[in-house]
Amino acid sequence: FGSSFEMSSPNMLPAHSALVDDAPHDDTPPPGSRRWLPDPHARPVEVAARREVRALLDQKAVCNDFSGWQMPFPFELPSGAPCPISALGECGDENCPTYRPRRPEVREAIEDLVVEQSCSCLTQAPAKLDTYVSIGCGLLAQDWIILEKLQRAAAELRPERVIFVELRAGCPIVTCEGRAFDGEGPGLDLRQLGIPALLGPEFSFAAVLAFSGPSCWGGRVFEFSDEAGLDCIYVEAAPPEEEADDEAPGMLLFSVQRAGRPCVLEVPGCWLPREAHTYLFTVSATGMLRVYIDHQLVAEAKGNSLRPVERSCMYIGQSAEDVESRFVGSIRKIKIWNHCVDFDSVESLFSAEMEQALAQFAQWYAEDLTVWTFGSLASYAAAVAQDERFAADLLLRVDVHQPIDGYDAFVRSVLRPHGLALTLGGPGRSWCRRGGRVEQLHVCCEILEAAEAQHRSPWAKQGPVKGGRSYCSLAGGSTLQPLAAYLAGWPRSRCRRKRLLPDALPEALHGQLLHRQRRLIEMSVPRTWRRR
Repeated sequence: FGSSFEMSSPNMLPAHSALVDDAPHDDTPPPGSRRWLPDPHARPVEVAARREVRALLDQKAVCNDFSGWQMPFPFELPSGAPCPISALGECGDENCPTYRPRRPEVREAIEDLVVEQSCSCLTQAPAKLDTYVSIGCGLLAQDWIILEKLQRAAAELRPERVIFVELRAGCPIVTCEGRAFDGEGPGLDLRQLGIPALLGPEFSFAAVLAFSGPSCWGGRVFEFSDEAGLDCIYVEAAPPEEEADDEAPGMLLFSVQRAGRPCVLEVPGCWLPREAHTYLFTVSATGMLRVYIDHQLVAEAKGNSLRPVERSCMYIGQSAEDVESRFVGSIRKIKIWNHCVDFDSVESLFSAEMEQALAQFAQWYAEDLTVWTFGSLASYAAAVAQDERFAADLLLRVDVHQPIDGYDAFVRSVLRPHGLALTLGGPGRSWCRRGGRVEQLHVCCEILEAAEAQHRSPWAKQGPVKGGRSYCSLAGGSTLQPLAAYLAGWPRSRCRRKRLLPDALPEALHGQLLHRQRRLIEMSVPRTWRRR
């Protein structure tokens, strides 16, 4: 979110003077951040309402399941007054080991452990809790409960600022309708839109793509490069690996060139002529390249990371140098982010819910603390380097089940001296800083570990779904069926084949299947293809 958005948003109007001094030193929000101020036109939360809301901490949480979220607070208080935190939510996956309605003791154990560790590490000088940071915060219900319990436990555990790092808090730097391309005229030059030319260290590009067929071989879907051409990101359409007819599935080349050193991820069998599907290409801060098609991760590999440099050439449907590399087909619904996103961000899922939750959260703590959001770890780490007040005293990663690229290195760069980083519910380790050293912290939550162990029970015992297909045959040993059989029909037969790769497929097996489709190659000269 840029400064122009902040000036036009009602929630960004000047707050009372007690919080103004928390702005960065130059009064400019750090790139990729947004500060949430309470609505000056809204009535403050009354003392009686606060008393009723805090009483909910000692009561059984209600079950309000929405699409992907669970709202643990009622919309109406016992007195009949509206609940000022009713929009706050958390994970609504019934299969999750931390799903509160089914396993309330797990969430309570997590909260108690956070309070215990905070009292142990952050209440004795020189340690203190000024900045609370939550990674993958969702709709803030878990964070609100933790903050309230911290304040109950000790007067020293009252932070001055709260920072949420969440993909849904980000905003694309470009949103463009796009158009069809016939291969004759020039493509689109995104500099015409006046967008920032600085891209990196993270990047995401999403669009609805339709390929014409052999005529688009060698065509660039997009190309963003610096003036010298040494740092370049592009996606190119390519023919099948083997000789095939004109209707055979084609290949995509996803390349990140860093300081003249190219690295290309080949994605075979990922498009069919004249069929439109939504594609997402991402580069993480550690150089992980990923390609998604219609919500499905189809390829990933470790490649080059992006250097944050000015991209003087920002073309859609053509190359910066080769006029023969013009795309033939259509590129529509274009979105570009300066950070790494997931497929839910492409469709702006839950963005409205998060806006409402953040507005209520900021209103509740209007007199106590300031609220900030960042769309990526990289943008938050850059803010810490710019202003040390953003450094984390307590950094939480709760119920985040996906691995985060480069998370351990990130923790080392953002923890304040005597800071504490806890990972609970999901992969990852906990850390603490003691002076100049960041050490691994061994914490144990027996209730959480028991719930996760039950969740990881052997999946092979479940067997295939009736009428479906199993990727693991236990007869005669475990035999993996190649994912190529699935991708070979992509995307034409996606509707028919969708059940072949169910969402419940375990991550370990899914990773082995995807590994067969990964091939990261280094080339001194980018590949070009002769048009038919």
